[in-house]
Amino acid sequence: MATSFFTYVLFSILFTSTLVKGDLVTDVCIKTPVPSLCEKLLRSDPRSKTADLETLGTIVFNMTSDLITSTSTMVEFLHDNATSTEMRELFRFCSSYYAYVEVCTENAIGYYKDKNYGQVVNFMTKSIDEVRLCDKSLRYKDENKNLKQASLSLQQYFIAIIVIVIRL
Repeated sequence: MATSFFTYVLFSILFTSTLVKGDLVTDVCIKTPVPSLCEKLLRSDPRSKTADLETLGTIVFNMTSDLITSTSTMVEFLHDNATSTEMRELFRFCSSYYAYVEVCTENAIGYYKDKNYGQVVNFMTKSIDEVRLCDKSLRYKDENKNLKQASLSLQQYFIAIIVIVIRL
């Protein structure tokens, strides 16, 4: 299922014509699964309004790194305050998934600076997979809306980065 999703995303990025002229944020976000959320996230940094594509990528990476850190902290808090052994174990798994997401993002940032965009796509795809593993493990077990929102936002950032590097 993940493979078909990524195939869809990559083909839509590669073969969808640009529908909006002149606004990079809209142009990037229209190619993500939840364009309105993507635009809200990217526009939260005022520099995104005037950024060129490469600078927009740097801005999105900075925002992504901040959200990974706060989400990891949230998962650790949920782990420490879990009332059952099962939930503590699930949050421990999620903590390891997010630790890997952090490593993948750091690698992707390095490759972005080196303009090795194929590796950026590779590491962003791995990050999406890891965030989804956490989501899957908690499905039907935890209704933490903040964690769900952070997960969705991170996936939007990762896909926005993929869209950006494909266009560079």
